[in-house]
Amino acid sequence: AEPTAEEMVAWRAAEDARDERVDALPLTTLSQIYSMSSFEWLKEHCEPLRESSDLILAEALDIVMHDSVFIGAKLHRALHGRDRFNDGEDFEDDPIQNDWNGSAKIALISLDRSEASWRVIARATNEPAAALLADHVAELRRLTMAEFPRATAFIRPGFDEPWR
Repeated sequence: AEPTAEEMVAWRAAEDARDERVDALPLTTLSQIYSMSSFEWLKEHCEPLRESSDLILAEALDIVMHDSVFIGAKLHRALHGRDRFNDGEDFEDDPIQNDWNGSAKIALISLDRSEASWRVIARATNEPAAALLADHVAELRRLTMAEFPRATAFIRPGFDEPWR
């Protein structure tokens, strides 16, 4: 059955309120700042570095290029999913094996990879901004762990199950 106009208005209002709550969180703000800052740094430095880089630096650049956007998307999904659960809209009942912890765990993995990669880039280039981006990622990781303390216990099927 199609939702009524009134139901659509109520749904839109609930989604707008959720967006406002999630957007007001420090984790959201910091992830947006990181995404934009890394984009600007990469836009200016990536191609010249890639042309003259060794394989390790090239891999580090690939990781931060991918993860700079990926991290924000996964954190957004985690924060929205937890908010839906807190509002009673999501009926996942496992305190660990749930969508928001899974999304947060993937973000944490990418944060680890990105921090290490930014540190490689900073050492290779002596660029202070690259070191600052590594520090920014470390702070994002700290905030993510504070928001989702059970995320690392989430078991990713096929990845975290050595018995399969």
